[in-house]
Amino acid sequence: MSTLILNKTAYSKSPYDVWLKGLDEPVAMLTSTDRADECRNYDVIEAFDDYPVNGCIEMRALELNETYHFKTIIASSEFDMLRAGKLRSLLGIKGQSYKSALLFRNKILMKEQVRKAGVKVPDFKKIDSAADLYKFVQTFGFPVVVKPIYGSGSVDTTVLRNRQDVWNFLAKGLPDHLEVESFIEGDMYHIDGLILDEEIVLSWPSRYINGCLAFQDHQFLGSLQLELKNPLTRRLTDFVQKALAALPVPNTTTFHAEVFHTPDDELVFCEVASRTGGAMVREATAQTFGFDINEVCVKAQCGLEFHIPEVDNNPDRLSGWLLIPPKDGVLKEIKPAPAADWIAKQNISAQAGDRFHGSSSSVDAIASCLIIGRTEAELRGRISRLATWFHDHTVWEKNSDVCAI
Repeated sequence: MSTLILNKTAYSKSPYDVWLKGLDEPVAMLTSTDRADECRNYDVIEAFDDYPVNGCIEMRALELNETYHFKTIIASSEFDMLRAGKLRSLLGIKGQSYKSALLFRNKILMKEQVRKAGVKVPDFKKIDSAADLYKFVQTFGFPVVVKPIYGSGSVDTTVLRNRQDVWNFLAKGLPDHLEVESFIEGDMYHIDGLILDEEIVLSWPSRYINGCLAFQDHQFLGSLQLELKNPLTRRLTDFVQKALAALPVPNTTTFHAEVFHTPDDELVFCEVASRTGGAMVREATAQTFGFDINEVCVKAQCGLEFHIPEVDNNPDRLSGWLLIPPKDGVLKEIKPAPAADWIAKQNISAQAGDRFHGSSSSVDAIASCLIIGRTEAELRGRISRLATWFHDHTVWEKNSDVCAI
C-alpha cells in the first residue's frame, strides 16, 4: 500500500517529504512541470504540462495504482479537488469523494445546497446564453457579478454595473461554465479552519481589506484576524458551521469560507472551499494558533501522529497579511520594508527589470508580508503603514513614464 500526492503548490507551502517523513510506505508525486525541480525524496516523481487541465494525470494515477495500490490520495490545490475525488471514488479510497468535491467546487450546486438549509445567499443563475444574463439583470438589477462556476482566486470575475458593461462583456463571447449573481454591498470576511474526524477543531474569521477584486483596481489586498470580543466573530463562525452542515464535508479537511457582511448587518454566503485559503492564510493561522493546518491535515489523512496545541479561543496575538500586486509595466525599483518586530515574514518575489502585465488573480503579488498585532486596530494600522511604504518605495515604468504604485 502507498500514498499518491497530486501537487501544484510551491514547496514552501507544502513540504510533503518533511511532513511524511515517518510514513513507512512508497509515496508517488504527480506535479506540474514548474514545480518538478522542487520535488525530491519520493519514490515516483512525474511532472505534467498544463497541469490544471491535463487528463494524463488521472490516467497515470490509475496506471501507477496497478503497481502501488494507493490507500491515500493527498490533494491540497483547488485544481486537484475534482480529479482527486474522482480517483478516490473509482478506486474505493477513503477521503473526499467526487460528489463532495463537486459540491465544494461548483458554485451553483454549492449555493443551491446551502440555500436549502436556510443559509442566505445572493440571487444567482447559471449562464448558458446572453439571454440568461440579460434576463437576470432585468429581474434583479445592477450591479451583478459574473464569474466561472469552477473558478478560484477571483480569476475572470467581472462586475457589471450598467448596460454598457454588459454590452462590452457579451461582445467578447461567453465562455463556458459561467454564473451571474447579485453584487453584495459590504465587507467580505474569510473564515478558515480545520476539521478532524468530523469535528471542527479550529474556525476563525478574518476581514479582507480592499476585497478580493482589489487587484483589478491596482490596489493591495490585506487581511486581519478578528478579536474574540468582536460581535461578528461568533456570528461568522456559527454561520459557516451552518453552511458546512449542509454540505458533504470530508471527515478530515481544511476549509476556507467567504461571507459578506452588509450595511444592513446581514451575513450573506459567498462560497466555501474544502482546502486552505491562498495568499498567507496558512501562515497567519499558524502564527496565531501555533500549528500548520495543512501539515496536520496531511498527517491525519495518512495516519501519522501529529500534535495540536490547545486552541486558544481568545488569542492575545492576532495575525494579518498584505499582498502588493504587480502593475502593467517594467518594475524599476522595489525596496523591502525595514525590519520590525511586528513583521513576522516578508517576501519580495520580483526584482528590478521584471516585466509584468498586471494581475490575473487576487493572490498575484510582487511583495507579501505576514504581520502580527494585539488588536484589530493595531493590525489595520500596521497593514496601512506597510502598504504606504511599498507605495512610496516601488517604481514602475510604462510607456516611458515612471510612476509609483
